[in-house]
Amino acid sequence: MKLTTIALVSAFATVITPIAAIAQAKPLSSDNFKLPSSNIHCVFTPDRGTAPAQAAFLRCDIQSQLKPMPPKPKDGSCNLDWGNGLVLPKASKTEVLCAGDTIYGPSYPVLQYGKTWKKAGFTCQSSAKGLTCTNPKKQGFFLNRQEWRSF
Repeated sequence: MKLTTIALVSAFATVITPIAAIAQAKPLSSDNFKLPSSNIHCVFTPDRGTAPAQAAFLRCDIQSQLKPMPPKPKDGSCNLDWGNGLVLPKASKTEVLCAGDTIYGPSYPVLQYGKTWKKAGFTCQSSAKGLTCTNPKKQGFFLNRQEWRSF
């Protein structure tokens, strides 16, 4: 009786292991993701028309806020929450987020450390050190709990 049980468990493990490996090898292709720490959540918005303001962008919110916190615009152009994340437009440099909402999603798929997300020319690489994202023009940002920078 014990031999039969072990043989069935062994056969089951032999079938499941390759399936799990295939599932982990599949690239993350959703429009949203979060890092394993759940501190950073990102959402991709595709082109919504032909006007520049309707171009695709990637928004990444960080629960611990940007550090160092950039100064809020003095011209009053942001009357909402400032510094809770970054926006990377399709064809221009990174912008500090000014928004009255959040994109946090507990059910977003996890972009594991060492993995890459790609969509419409945008690329994000997750690592234990943080998140690096670029747009189709290779402009982008690095973001983690302690620091951020755009390039």
